[in-house]
Amino acid sequence: MKNNIKNTLRTGVAAVFGLVTMYACNDTWNEHYDSMSTSPTTYNGTTMQALEEEASDFAEIVKAVGFDSYLNSSSSFTVWAPANGSFNKDSVLAVLSVSKKDVLQQFVRNHVARYSIPLNLDEHQIHLLNQKLYSMTDKYQHKIGNLNILEDKSNIKCANGILHVIDGNLPFQNNIFELIESEYNKSTNPKKEEVSMYAYLKTADADSLDESRSVYRGYDEYGNKIWIDSVVFRNNTILRDLGALIYEEDSNYIAFIPSVEAYQARYDVAKEYLKYNPSMDKGLEYSRADSLQKSYANRFAMTDLFYSISMNEHIDDSLKSTQYTVGQWPEHLYYRKKPAKMPEDKKVNDIIAKVSSPTNPITCSNGLAYLFDEYPIDIYEQFLKKIKMNSRNLAGNFISSEDKIKGSNVQVTKNIGTPELWSGSWTTWIYDDQGAIIDSKIQDFSYIYIPASSTTNANVAFYIGNNFSGKYDIYVVTMPIWFYRQEIEVVDDKSVPKNKLAYNFRAWMWGKDENGNYPATGEQMKVGTQNTFTTPVPTDISVIRDTTFIGTYDFTYSYYGESEPGYLLQFATYVTVSTRSKYSYDMIYSGIILKPHNDDDDSGSSPIKAGPRDMFIEPMKCTGTLSNQYVKTLKQ
Repeated sequence: MKNNIKNTLRTGVAAVFGLVTMYACNDTWNEHYDSMSTSPTTYNGTTMQALEEEASDFAEIVKAVGFDSYLNSSSSFTVWAPANGSFNKDSVLAVLSVSKKDVLQQFVRNHVARYSIPLNLDEHQIHLLNQKLYSMTDKYQHKIGNLNILEDKSNIKCANGILHVIDGNLPFQNNIFELIESEYNKSTNPKKEEVSMYAYLKTADADSLDESRSVYRGYDEYGNKIWIDSVVFRNNTILRDLGALIYEEDSNYIAFIPSVEAYQARYDVAKEYLKYNPSMDKGLEYSRADSLQKSYANRFAMTDLFYSISMNEHIDDSLKSTQYTVGQWPEHLYYRKKPAKMPEDKKVNDIIAKVSSPTNPITCSNGLAYLFDEYPIDIYEQFLKKIKMNSRNLAGNFISSEDKIKGSNVQVTKNIGTPELWSGSWTTWIYDDQGAIIDSKIQDFSYIYIPASSTTNANVAFYIGNNFSGKYDIYVVTMPIWFYRQEIEVVDDKSVPKNKLAYNFRAWMWGKDENGNYPATGEQMKVGTQNTFTTPVPTDISVIRDTTFIGTYDFTYSYYGESEPGYLLQFATYVTVSTRSKYSYDMIYSGIILKPHNDDDDSGSSPIKAGPRDMFIEPMKCTGTLSNQYVKTLKQ
């Protein structure tokens, strides 16, 4: 028997879920409806029984997937049932013969929500059983999403919920994570279970039961709840580390999704740069070297593939991945247009344009996804970055004269005094011909100074860590000795270095062998046949840095992410009695740079340039007359 009843509910989006929970508990139906609601009817039976009468085609699908038992239970549900003839039942049944799970998740649960949700005065957002979000408009518009709720078949009050009949089926949209799974399932690649984005992500699933939204019926003999309908709280530790919660429906992302083949190709490239020293497996029952290689190769293949739309307020000009942080600027940032000040080592790379096509992007329930067969980001942008050691890094990795290399009895450091670490700013004031200040140039600096005897060559070494296996072009950044000694004079009304000693030095690289030991001697660095390096004679007090290329070194093993390095770089000044008027026995180190060698790039021997916020700033050439009394350095 059907009869009209009244409702006193007036609620908005924020309160609806708390209220419907209350309704499900006390079932005081006279409190559900407002006098201005559509004409509600009462059905003497369950939502499933009402469904069989009002929308038999949908009821047939519900029975076929075994969901009828839920709609006949005492739990409270709201069903938005497609009217007979409003969807292709035969097509759904055909899918059902292949995958009952897909029909249940993408069709049946896509039309059902927990608790009683009447069509009333306010628009509110609905969480369906498959966690998809839809908006149901007020009673005057009678809509859920873009579908109409039939006025004469809305607000049908049943013993365990409400039935609304609609004029079509609610479209199901994958969220981005579900799309990744779907593309994985479509792939016929024989190695996809071993290497693919989805296979790797699944290893980090840490889902848990959301008891507040799950339904149980009684307890088993051990006192455990018997769950008849469980809602899972999704959690993936890898995606959470990447800041990309692409499985949450209320998120909004742009995602770049590689094909299984593209992912495998990038993974294989990354592995080549992650060959760890087999000595780290000693005493272990598993290969730690192999585990690290696979884990990092997967991580690097996924680097910068996810972008939060809320983080990208300037999306037309640039893209910041979810891994972007201000402290790492400009890493994880991709320029779509050339900015006014282009950071060094960055370029315009419109990664969206590279993967856009008639089939891209794919609209998902929580953002946009671009499928691709070739990465729009090269390995140097994605993970194979420079290693930049500033003076503080060098001070922390300095080998004192008393220390021997671990794994060897060799001393590589000698004849040195106590290191001094300084940082500050160097200001040069510029005057016109009348003596008025017209400009100033300020350079930040930091250095480590390791003194030697005034007549003995300085010999020092620094550990190099966090490296990949493969070739690096190696540079040392120095500051002139006059800067430390503040030896400046005025010549022809210009301030110039009084101490014009340059540096003449040699360098060696030491690396652990497969047994974890350093050799008896290091490999001398060379550029061609040149094994001695000379810096320019200092003539300008505004030039306080010099970058010297000392050769390309092929690292056998990677120590990326390891606390204990496996390589060290040794420097020794090379000054003879006949050249001590030209070269300094001491050296001031501002940093060391290891730039991944690119065989397609012929700029390996060129000095490295630096951006405005990079660790190393290019020497600034001052113009005009420099007055010695206005040239000063601030040490702090």
